[in-house]
Amino acid sequence: MKHLIVVTLAFMFMGCGQPAYKELPLAQMANTGEPSLSVADDGTVTLTYLQQAQGMATLYLRELRGDQWSAPRRIAEGEDLLVNWADFPTLIDADNQLTAQWMIRNPAPGFAYDVYTATSTDDGRTWSTPQRLHADTSATEHGFVSLYAGGTGVGAFWLDGQRYAQDDAPDGMELRHKVIGATGPQSEDVVDALVCDCCQTDVAVVAGAPMVVYRDRSESNIRDISIARQENGAWVSTPVAEDGWYITGCPVNGPAIAAAHDVVAVAWFTAVPVNSVRVAFSFDGGRSFAAPVDVSPDSPVGRVDLVVDAAGNAIVSWLSPAQQGFVYRRVQPSGEMGKIHLVAPMASHRNAGFPRMVQSDDRLIFAWTDSLADSPTVRAMSLSGG
Repeated sequence: MKHLIVVTLAFMFMGCGQPAYKELPLAQMANTGEPSLSVADDGTVTLTYLQQAQGMATLYLRELRGDQWSAPRRIAEGEDLLVNWADFPTLIDADNQLTAQWMIRNPAPGFAYDVYTATSTDDGRTWSTPQRLHADTSATEHGFVSLYAGGTGVGAFWLDGQRYAQDDAPDGMELRHKVIGATGPQSEDVVDALVCDCCQTDVAVVAGAPMVVYRDRSESNIRDISIARQENGAWVSTPVAEDGWYITGCPVNGPAIAAAHDVVAVAWFTAVPVNSVRVAFSFDGGRSFAAPVDVSPDSPVGRVDLVVDAAGNAIVSWLSPAQQGFVYRRVQPSGEMGKIHLVAPMASHRNAGFPRMVQSDDRLIFAWTDSLADSPTVRAMSLSGG
């Protein structure tokens, strides 16, 4: 009954000038959450999500074929597979191979977990033996991974907590990088030695090279958004904007990046001077950014996602209590903005997680956790011509 109410509300909003969304039905989805979407070079959209039953968590994938999802294919499962509202598994489809990453709880006391990866060359029917992503084995947190397809293999950025286990090092999370699909030695790079502890990272490949965005952290606890890229073999980090957000704890609200047609866009949440979602554009490959534009007028929760369309516009999504759910808006590089559109009613508590959005050809694909249903349920919609 609750699902019927949600769908009815969605159609009510459509009748008030909203775009005509198309539901993409998903079967056997009770007790699911933590959705993530990815798009292959050929436009194939893949959904990953976690499902819990009888103390066991299972990571599944489905491919979107037209308006139909494939049957679920299991990637990993276990009683120790971490289910976390903010740090969720992801997948990338590149070079005729699927690469997935997920988290496993560390058996040591306390809240510690490790990242594992595996690959599949038969569309997810079988998977390689999982391998720990990072060399560190300390009982600290490792997660918030971003995968990308590089010229030498699939690469990964992640937050690494190993300094918390070192007596001779100041506490703080590091941002690290590794090419996991390359042949030969697979060394780790420290991209930034002090970053915010539990905000998502995101990555885009620009001119053949990865560019990662993340919530940085200064020694004085200013936690603004930075971008890092390699120059002459070294990682160089610069601020996207200088909000000056002082906060002593992690806001659990990371940025998003997208790039297309000589435009790089970054979207993020800040609480300075008030809660807002911002987007900034770069026209020189991410080396510098124009002044950010505030896109959310009504005290959003954040939890952003982002794509850049064929015209170079940013399509920014976020969670808005004022709009009662998952919304998006199109922003031109000039700063001109379209209307805010409601994708679906959605709660803003932690169990609702982070809504996701990707673009494939001329369609936007949305996925989110419907915590208003009888049990948490991942749902999906599409929108042509957004």
